[in-house]
This record gives sequence, structure tokens and C-alpha cells, in this order.
Amino acid sequence: MKTKPDKIAIRYGGVLFELAHSGYMVKDVLKDMSRLRNCIEAEPNEWLRVVSPALPLYTQRRIIEKLVVSLKLGNLLSHFVLMLCQNRRLPHVNLIFEEFLERARRAEGIVDGVLETALEVSDKEIAELQKSLKSQLGKSVDLRQEINESLLGGVTLTIGSLMIDASTRTRLNKLRTAMKG
Repeated sequence: MKTKPDKIAIRYGGVLFELAHSGYMVKDVLKDMSRLRNCIEAEPNEWLRVVSPALPLYTQRRIIEKLVVSLKLGNLLSHFVLMLCQNRRLPHVNLIFEEFLERARRAEGIVDGVLETALEVSDKEIAELQKSLKSQLGKSVDLRQEINESLLGGVTLTIGSLMIDASTRTRLNKLRTAMKG
């Protein structure tokens, strides 16, 4: 999840998404991106050496070319990663991929949500809630659960700017306010 907007990631991720979307290749790019991310995550120290500005561009490009071939990435992502290398933007690759993924999810009508509960909710209950939210909002909601014991009971649900607070804590606070008159 992104912590703050990254102008480079927004620009490059947007360009990659537009190219993939216009060529009906979003799913292919997502698969290729997953293979590259898995490779980066498997050897994070090696990746840091490859993207280091101290490494000569020629050497960096040769390494990236070999990586692209060994991972059998499609043409679009291969050319894109080589362009990132040429422009010395490889250190931003994870944020660029996050931006691409976010745009792909939005294009499919998927939004992120946070379900705050005092106790853990089962996967089945979360799936039922997601199904209900999809029928009410017309969008698929990918819920992430967070445990907040201070709620006492009930839930709070946040989807974008929409917040539904059905927590016991809030109900008690409203009752307390009403009793003060």
C-alpha cells in the first residue's frame, strides 16, 4: 500500500497502464509484473545493487536485459523496464507497479476497504459482507480487516471517503451525549 504519492510512480505507472489498457494487455502485464516482483523480493540485496546509481548504466542495462529474457517477460513490460533502466528510474519500480495495479483495480471496479472490528471476523463472514457491499455499491470491495479492541463491539467500515461506524463505542458516546441534554 502506498504511503504517499510519488510523482514518478504516478506518471510512469499511468503510462504503463494506458499502454496496456489500450492494447488489451492488462492481465498479461500483471502476470509479467508478478514474476518480476517475485524475483525482486527473492533477492532484495541483489536488486539494490543492480539499481544502484553507482553501477554504470551500460552494466545495469546488460543485467536488466538478461533478467527480462530469463523471466520471459512480454514485449510491453520488457521495453518498459529497459526504458526505466535507461532513465535511471529502476529504484521506483515497486511504486510504479503499485500505481499500475491500483489503476487496473479501479478499471475493473474494485475498491479497497478497511473493516475494523474488536474481534477477528471469519473469512466466510468477510466474503458475505463483500458480496453484500458489491450489490449495494455496484463495485467489488477488497476488505482488509483490522482488529481494534477499543471498539468494544460492532464494526467500522471505511471504503474510500465513505465511513460507516456501527461500533459500540460510538453508540455509547452518542447515548452519553444525549443524556447530557
